[in-house]
Amino acid sequence: MDFETEEQQVEALKKWWKENGKQVIVGAVLGFGLIIGWRYYLDYSATQKAEASALFEQVIKAPADGNQTVNKSAVFEKIKTNYSGTVYLSSSALVLAKDHYEAGKKSEAIEVLDQLIKNSDQKVLVLVAKERKARILIDLGKSDDALAELSGDVSTDFQSIYEELKGDAYVIKGDIESAKSAYDKALLLNKSGDNSLLQMKRDNLGESKTGPAA
Repeated sequence: MDFETEEQQVEALKKWWKENGKQVIVGAVLGFGLIIGWRYYLDYSATQKAEASALFEQVIKAPADGNQTVNKSAVFEKIKTNYSGTVYLSSSALVLAKDHYEAGKKSEAIEVLDQLIKNSDQKVLVLVAKERKARILIDLGKSDDALAELSGDVSTDFQSIYEELKGDAYVIKGDIESAKSAYDKALLLNKSGDNSLLQMKRDNLGESKTGPAA
């Protein structure tokens, strides 16, 4: 659009601003609000991680004996309440479960591990928790429960240790042939690792009925 005079340009600008000024202001405010909101989220996330990390450090450093175990449990509960969306919750659960087990509180250890297995989205830590729970169940003589915990799909890195634990559970159950088979699988899956203890377990059971493993 062409204007013959400067006054016409000014009038046209006034008219346009009257019709569109509100939308421009709202758009600018919203855009600025998004920037501020994003920066707040980043700052908040960083603060959350820092606070959760500090609490996790307390869980690691606190002694596990006597009343300190109660204190460690209290810190864990605080992490669970305020920082459930962080990896520190799952990591703290593994530490607390270990302390409970070493203190002879096996049921409490299983309870903590069950919470992790049920609620965590950290797949690797869930597999670690299931492994540790299975060890406790085997220690308690609950072979069927341990085998149930070790069932299902397992990532490659955990297949050997899961098969070894299945073998341990089968030994407790008295199913020696299944134990031999599980140990043989564990050995095949971990050809490059230190299998001295696993091999000793397998050798103690003798040859399989179908002959030695290939």
